[in-house]
Amino acid sequence: MGSGLSRSSQTSSVRRSHRNKPARDIYPEKRTSTAQGQRIVEGRIYHSEQDSNYPLPMDDREIDRLHEEHFLTKELLGCNIMREATKRLDFQGGELHILDVCCGPATWLCQTSLEYPNCHFSGVDMSTMWPQIIRPVNLSFTRANVLHGLPYPDQYFDFVQLRFVALAFKSDEWTRVILEIKRVLKDGGMFQCIDLDMTISKGGSDIYSATSEETKVHPEDEFSRKKDTVASLLHDIKTEVSKFDKFCVLKGLDKASGAKIDMMLSDARMTILQSEYREIPLGWGGLIGDAYYNVYEATLEGIAPLMRQSFDNPSSPEPSAVCAPKKDMMNTKSFIGLYAFLAQKPLDD
Repeated sequence: MGSGLSRSSQTSSVRRSHRNKPARDIYPEKRTSTAQGQRIVEGRIYHSEQDSNYPLPMDDREIDRLHEEHFLTKELLGCNIMREATKRLDFQGGELHILDVCCGPATWLCQTSLEYPNCHFSGVDMSTMWPQIIRPVNLSFTRANVLHGLPYPDQYFDFVQLRFVALAFKSDEWTRVILEIKRVLKDGGMFQCIDLDMTISKGGSDIYSATSEETKVHPEDEFSRKKDTVASLLHDIKTEVSKFDKFCVLKGLDKASGAKIDMMLSDARMTILQSEYREIPLGWGGLIGDAYYNVYEATLEGIAPLMRQSFDNPSSPEPSAVCAPKKDMMNTKSFIGLYAFLAQKPLDD
């Protein structure tokens, strides 16, 4: 990974304003009615794009989840725009053209367009989840599927962002997407890409170790009991996660794509200026861990109806059963990885 990659886990508290003010109150404009280009599966609303395998819904529950994921990501990284970009581009007075690809409900765009009123912000997505009525005057939206090409001229934008799309593209589609983003970037322009490696890892090797107090009488028995308990919990987690893994394979998706962004950027001849990594605890480690477990669980619940449809098994467990119980995540110190990269298009491209 890049030399700037930080491996320290950040589990600080979510800012009080974010805790006390739910996303639904900050961005109240939502819709539940379906329209052309949408389909309903088990009460959840999904897109109907024929050549997109994106498995998450586009309804109010998903909008809430994406709002929460935005605030948690901002808390983990400490910013909306990475440090090296703010050093090299004049966001305050430069009248920059900024694009958010796959913008979803536009939480990031709504915040940054207000923060930098002299810049021109655009959002593009195949689903119209963004605010339809109330929006900043320097913010506009276009409905388009990036896989069909972005509806903008060459070298138009100073800064482009792509994030939360780990499950949006097949492995062989990522290159097309990055090259299309590179096309609309000005020479020397910045590309910010933030995403997850959704592979659940376990941490805390001390979970296998008995304390000095516990080892006084039967240290071998106690160690064996702890090891068996952990092994059982890990088996339960793997069993639940394997359902999700099978679905990803079936759809050609790579849930670990976030960890491979740096290689894809290098292959596209883009220079990585800054890279960040955060371990995100699931259900432990404080407020961030508790909140992100809920986000992760809501992600799998959103996918569950399509999983059942794909496997033709309507009698499978309820959506909540797709995600391993929170106590299991806590006991095994489970986490996923968040990767953030800032890359620059060559000046002589």
